[in-house]
This record gives sequence, structure tokens and C-alpha cells, in this order.
Amino acid sequence: MCFDTTSSNTGQIAGACVLLEQKLEKELLSLACRHHIMELIIGAVFQVCMGLGAKSSPEVPLFKRFQEYWGFIDTAKYEPGIAADDVASLVEDIKQGTIDYANKHLEQSQPRDDYKEFLELVIVFLGAAPARGVRFMSPGAMHHARWMSKVIYCLKIWMFKAQFKLTPAEKRGLRDVCVFTVRVYLTAWISAPQASGAPYSDLLLLKSLLEYSSIHPAISKSTSRKFSNHMWYLSQELVSLAFFDSRVSSATKRLMVSAMKNEEDQDQDHSKRITVALDSFKDKNLEDFVTARSMKLLRMMELPDGFLAVDPDLWDDRDDYKQAAETVNSLKVVNDYAERGVALIQEYSGLITRDETQLQFLLQVVEDHRRMYPDSRKHTLSGMP
Repeated sequence: MCFDTTSSNTGQIAGACVLLEQKLEKELLSLACRHHIMELIIGAVFQVCMGLGAKSSPEVPLFKRFQEYWGFIDTAKYEPGIAADDVASLVEDIKQGTIDYANKHLEQSQPRDDYKEFLELVIVFLGAAPARGVRFMSPGAMHHARWMSKVIYCLKIWMFKAQFKLTPAEKRGLRDVCVFTVRVYLTAWISAPQASGAPYSDLLLLKSLLEYSSIHPAISKSTSRKFSNHMWYLSQELVSLAFFDSRVSSATKRLMVSAMKNEEDQDQDHSKRITVALDSFKDKNLEDFVTARSMKLLRMMELPDGFLAVDPDLWDDRDDYKQAAETVNSLKVVNDYAERGVALIQEYSGLITRDETQLQFLLQVVEDHRRMYPDSRKHTLSGMP
């Protein structure tokens, strides 16, 4: 089950996930939405950089001002983020690598237009130009529930700060959000949907958040604390996903297999998300999170495990490993589609009826119609009464 991380879902007593398992009378894999977790991280950054009033209303006042002023902006007169010396010095070491990473993913299909806009804005911010040229879309929705709104607005406002009046505090806050976005957040967000990469990505992300103290101690402290509460994919069960991550070395996989052979400590915490000690996390590796219980992932998903008996260097040539990898990589670890579905039905229901009973009847009618006429081809529609 893939879910967002609100307490209504994850509560240990009355959370929807617990109730669902009770209803089904079986334990399920808990795949917390990694985009929701990433949104919590950027929310923590925004809170630190833009002040306590940043979340006091559904709309951000600074973003509202910029949206209203957009008609006066000359989009041809933008300034790349690195034009500012205090930004250039903070991103110079990752500049070219980040541009290459963003261009690589722009060549792939993105599930949403704002993901594409995010990638393009980062490239422009770093002083380059996307393949289709430099284009700026009009500022869109800005409410806290909309993914990408914070980073897109901050990048855009910073590049037009010469045309838009900002206070010194707002400039400092925007600069800090933008630097964090290009140094840390871009890679974390774009790689989030990769199921097999989740454990290793989370390990690297928390380490990078801790190391960010050399750039901005307050951001490092806030984000690392926030993220440490959502270590779902380093749990004893889900850390086994890393067996199918090509970035993880064979040496590490050997240590993981060896750790699985150790007898299980009965006093160990078997919760679906682990608690980590931040002061010692920098020294942690994937094998430190593996136990005998880590076999549970393979058993619950009924995956072949014969490859564990041979050296990891040989795994890629084995059919059982390929079969298991294909299944693992088909797992959904973000619920973007569910988010869009919820938004769509909320908008749709208000247009036709506000009566819940009538809405339920309406949905049944729509479902029945789709079953009768699954497409709009002539031979299908010719059977319409």
C-alpha cells in the first residue's frame, strides 16, 4: 500500500493503514509516498528561510504579490541565479553536474508539467538554457498542498528580483531556498519514484542534509530532524530493495547478504519506520540496517531468492534475479496518480452536485457507462441505444 504520511494514515491505533491490514487480515508492505516525504523536507526549509508566517494561510503572501505583479515582468530580462556572487560560490562545485542531470531527465517523459518546469528553471538558474530555450510560465497555484509550488516560485522570483520589490529578509530567504533546491532537492525529488533506489537514496539524502550544516546550520538541523522521522525505506523489511539498485556496489551487497544470516535480536524494533540517531548516522551504511527479518520482503512478495546464494557479481546474469528486479521496480513508491485523482473528483463533484448520495449514484453511472463503452471508436459507439 502506498500512502501519504499524515497521521490519519499512519496512526498506530486508528490509522487507515492499520485498519486496512485488519480488514484484510494480512500484513502489507508500507510504501510511504516519497514525494510526500520530500514535500515535508522543502516545507521545513521554507519555514526556516521565510519565517513563521509562511504557513499561516493557504496562500503565501510573497507568492501572491508576485503572481499579481507578473503582468509587469519583462521575462526577457531575467538574471540567472549564479549572477549573484553569494549564490555562485555556493553552487559552483555542483553546477555542471546538476545541469547535466536536469537535461538528462528532460529528455525523458515527466508525469506533470510542473516537474518539467522545475527541471528547466534549475538549468536557467545555473546559467544555462534548456533544449527548447528559456521560457517562463505564468505563476500558477500556490497553496501548500501543491507539490513544486514553493521551489518553482522561489526560483522564479529570485531570477526576476531586479524587477520585483523584495525586502532584505525576503532576498536572503529566497537565496537560501534556491541554493538548497539546486544542491540537494532536485536530485532527491526526481529520483523519488525509483523503488529499488529508495533505501540508498534515503541514506545519501540524510547524510547530505547533515553535511549541509557547513552551508546553512539551521536548514540542516530542521530538515535532518524532519526526515529522520520518515525512515520507512531503511526499515528491516524495505532495506532489501537495495539488492536491486545498480548503484549499490557488490561489496555492499555481500555485506547485506551476510547480515541477513545473523540471528534476529528479539529485542529489536520491528516498526515499519525506524528511528535513527543523527549524531552517528554519518558512519552508517546499508548493511547496518539489514537483519534476518530483511528476508521478509522477498517472502511477502513471493520473489525468488536463489540469487542470494551466489556472489553479487553474478546476479545480473541470473533469471531469478532479473525476475525479482522487474517486480520490485514495478512497485509504486509515490502516489502522484492518487493525488491527481482526488483533486479531479473534488472539482468534478462540485460542478454537478453537492449532495453526497447523488454523487455516489453519479459515479456508478459513469462507471457503468465506461464498462459499456470503453472507447470512442465508431464500431463501439455504433452499438449505442
